[in-house]
Amino acid sequence: MNEHTDRDGIVSEGEQRGGYSMIGYDDIKRMYEENLLEAQECERVTESSHRGESYYADDGRPGAEKYDDFRYAFYREVLYRDVKTAGFVMDLPHGTVIRQGERGSYYRGEKKIYPQSGTTLSRALLAYKLDEDKLLYRLVADMRIAEFEFFIRKFDRVKCWDDNGLTVLVDALAQHYGLKTDWLDITNDFNVALFFATCYWDDTVKKWFPLTKEQTEAKEDTKYGVIFRAPAFSVDLNNMVTIGQQDFKSAEGAILPIGYQPFMRCHTQYGYSMYMKNSVPLQDNPIFEQFRFRHNEKLSRDVFELMDGGEKIYPQEGLTDFYDVLDSIISATDFSEEAFRYALEKNDLAPYAERYRRELESSGICATPIHICKEHPSFGATRQRIRRANRKDEGFSIEEYYGIQLSTRMVYREGGQ
Repeated sequence: MNEHTDRDGIVSEGEQRGGYSMIGYDDIKRMYEENLLEAQECERVTESSHRGESYYADDGRPGAEKYDDFRYAFYREVLYRDVKTAGFVMDLPHGTVIRQGERGSYYRGEKKIYPQSGTTLSRALLAYKLDEDKLLYRLVADMRIAEFEFFIRKFDRVKCWDDNGLTVLVDALAQHYGLKTDWLDITNDFNVALFFATCYWDDTVKKWFPLTKEQTEAKEDTKYGVIFRAPAFSVDLNNMVTIGQQDFKSAEGAILPIGYQPFMRCHTQYGYSMYMKNSVPLQDNPIFEQFRFRHNEKLSRDVFELMDGGEKIYPQEGLTDFYDVLDSIISATDFSEEAFRYALEKNDLAPYAERYRRELESSGICATPIHICKEHPSFGATRQRIRRANRKDEGFSIEEYYGIQLSTRMVYREGGQ
């Protein structure tokens, strides 16, 4: 590509600084338009699937595209139609997921240049020098995730997932609601990545705002927004190599769909997650291209308006009425015995329960002392509040709520099952 300067005087493609290719607003517009076309293609394929169409030439079913070559038609069905059909239910290494239509690239947007782009938990662990302290903090983080799961399982819509044989991806949900995990948020929607790269969340008022010139000009590394991009074929190939026949706990670097979950934040962000307990940061990941762009107030405002002031990122849904509960869980230091056991088993430490109970309660790893109790703390989620939320969900239907049709494909496994 030839180097050029756009109307804002910013060097576009071809310039490399600190590992990032510099892009301008014309390039951002191109990526936006490509993303729009890919979204439209997913909608087209989804509508075709819902009409019962196929690519097979002689199956008697309708379809604008028909192929006499059975093998090619089969691959077209499985590798193209299924992955681009919203509402397709697929068994994956991390669970049974209702997929969204896959677009052509995966992205991550960041509002400044970070030395390393890693998980929220990995960043928190940098505050501790000793390996034992890191392990204790990891146990605290996992106990918070456990308490988060106990909380959300009080909602009837979560039970709906269980009743339909679907997996509630607790870690992914926890990550999207502010808890620290070993998963890194990735999106299949360029607009979402651009929003995270140009807007900020004010936790005091629980609202999004576009970045201002005062914020972006504060330091050299805040002058630029960052977009990471990986082509879908590279991600698919990497997943095949990474996961293979391994135990999923060792599938470092796999990027997997979150899809439709009981609460809307994940799917509105076209959410995917990368498992990164030990993986290298995105800056060192060969499947990702790295772009940076000069911040501009007008761009931030335009993106903010495009995403309805953040409503397309953080929609008004069940958990927005429980921000106080989520905040309490995020900073919790009182945990149930069940949460403690969950954290021990997750870290293969179950035989050493009493040792880590003592170490946690005497460590001072958090600002306030840690207590392991018999019962689950309520965190302010009273029975009355949960009942009110569940009454709003009476008659809840996954298909009606998300505007999708659930579909599957018969798969034959070894042994004829």
